[in-house]
Amino acid sequence: MPKSRVPERERGRSRSVPAVSALESGASPFLLGPSTIARYPDLVGKACLAVVGLIAFGTTTAALAEYEGVTPGADNPPPRAEEIPTDTLMLTWPGFMMREEGGSRFFIQTSKPVEVATRKSGSRFEVILRNTVVYLKNNYLPLETQYFDTPVTRATVQRKGRKDTAMVFEMRDKVTPTISQEKGKGGFNYVFVDFDPRP
Repeated sequence: MPKSRVPERERGRSRSVPAVSALESGASPFLLGPSTIARYPDLVGKACLAVVGLIAFGTTTAALAEYEGVTPGADNPPPRAEEIPTDTLMLTWPGFMMREEGGSRFFIQTSKPVEVATRKSGSRFEVILRNTVVYLKNNYLPLETQYFDTPVTRATVQRKGRKDTAMVFEMRDKVTPTISQEKGKGGFNYVFVDFDPRP
C-alpha cells in the first residue's frame, strides 16, 4: 500500500480530510462528522472504514474536496448554512474529537440554544434536545468511534418522539459524561458531551 499523503488529524482538533482524498490515499479513515473522515495518528494496528455521509447521498467529489466539516471555535459553517430556517431550532452538525488535555468530546451544533435532557438505559446514554429538528439527512449517519480511546463505540442522531431529537451513545464503559453548552461563531450554538480519559 502506498504511503499516505493525507494530513493527519491533530489531537484536540476536529479538522478532517475529504472522504475521496482519504480513500484514494490508502489512509485508515475514521468518521469525525457526518461527511468527513480522517486518520487518528496514535492508533496502532487498527483500521476501520466508516460510511461517509456526503458520498452516501451523492454529493460530488468537488464538494467533498472543498468542505472540511465543522470545528468548534472555527469559522467554518455547516453545509448549506444559508438555507437553515430561522424560525426552527435545528441540529446542524454532530461531531467528535479527542481533547488535548485528555479524554474525548462529542459536540452537537444547533442553530440556537437548546433545552437539554439526558437518559441512561443499560449500555446506552442519550442526550435529548427538546423541540429540535435535524437539518440534512447526512446528520443521521453514525459517528464510529470504537477504535478511539473513548468509552463510546458509536454515537447516532435519532428522532425522539414527535418534537425532540437525541444523540444516542453506545457505551462500553459505565461512565457519565459532563454536558455543557455555549455559543459559537456565526450565531451557532454547541452542546458539548465530554468524557474523562479512560483508565
